Amino acid sequence: MVYLVYYPMFNVVDPDRNTTQGVFATYPHAKVPNATAFLTEVFGTALLLGGIFAIGDQLNKPASPYSSPGAVALLVVAIGMAFGMNSGYAINPARDFGPRLFTLCAGWGSKVFTLNHNYFWIPIVAPLIGGAIGGGVYVGLIEAHHPRQD
Repeated sequence: MVYLVYYPMFNVVDPDRNTTQGVFATYPHAKVPNATAFLTEVFGTALLLGGIFAIGDQLNKPASPYSSPGAVALLVVAIGMAFGMNSGYAINPARDFGPRLFTLCAGWGSKVFTLNHNYFWIPIVAPLIGGAIGGGVYVGLIEAHHPRQD
């Protein structure tokens, strides 16, 4: 849908498809090294998963179950505002890889995988590591200390 809406402007602004791929997938700022982008994605995803575990924890005095989606949405917005400048905060491999494949097929070419020193793998691998860390930290530091119900 976004492609169809912006298609006429893509032809005006970027007819050779050199710069507008960032509309679809995440790309780091040109001055941000891949190591920094990797750590940003790991940390952002760890916060996301830790927050989701906290929001969904029934022993954590949750609010109404109807408020959980809104709380997760606010969490994603907060992570984006805090960490979006470095790498665009993919924090989910599906958020980046699918659109990147689309741009490959829609005319941007293979550079969508080679830009920024082959950055493409970072939004795939870093969230997997960050999710495991965030979930593990929550389970280890919070959930492990919940009262046992026998």
